[in-house]
Amino acid sequence: MKTALITAIALSFLPALAVGQKFEMKFDSIAAKASSKSEVDLDGPALQVAAANGKQFVPKNLQGALASVKEVHVRNYEFEQPGVYSDQDLEPLRKEVAAATGWSRVVNVKEKNESTQVYIHNQDGKVAGILVIAAEPKELTVVQVLGEITMDQLSELVHSQIHYDLPKQPE
Repeated sequence: MKTALITAIALSFLPALAVGQKFEMKFDSIAAKASSKSEVDLDGPALQVAAANGKQFVPKNLQGALASVKEVHVRNYEFEQPGVYSDQDLEPLRKEVAAATGWSRVVNVKEKNESTQVYIHNQDGKVAGILVIAAEPKELTVVQVLGEITMDQLSELVHSQIHYDLPKQPE
């Protein structure tokens, strides 16, 4: 009876755990060298407010895809000169992803001075998170989205033209 009770309690937490693991998005040393930076962290109530206020910018066919998103984390850094940061600066994040359960790299593009990796978190055959690392000589962007999204919705989202003009938002 005690084992059944503990199992039932543990299983009640599984839906909350179904969202992919949030990774450390701390790039303090990189950010300190950037000529401009943008860091966004939306989750819980902040994400709900952003989603509610952004509906006018998101096509109706994509609003369902965004409804199941639980967290969004974006890091974008621009640099005056190439070589301010190195690929090695991203290794701690890549190691963290490699060690995490359910995450796998689905895209790995390396060109002369650029690289892009896309990782997805698979939870029971569904995408429960995505991580994108896009590194260029003078720009670095890391995006993590947590929440359940189908591959069709993800494809629609990637090929969409969502425009969100922050300066035009009411104060």
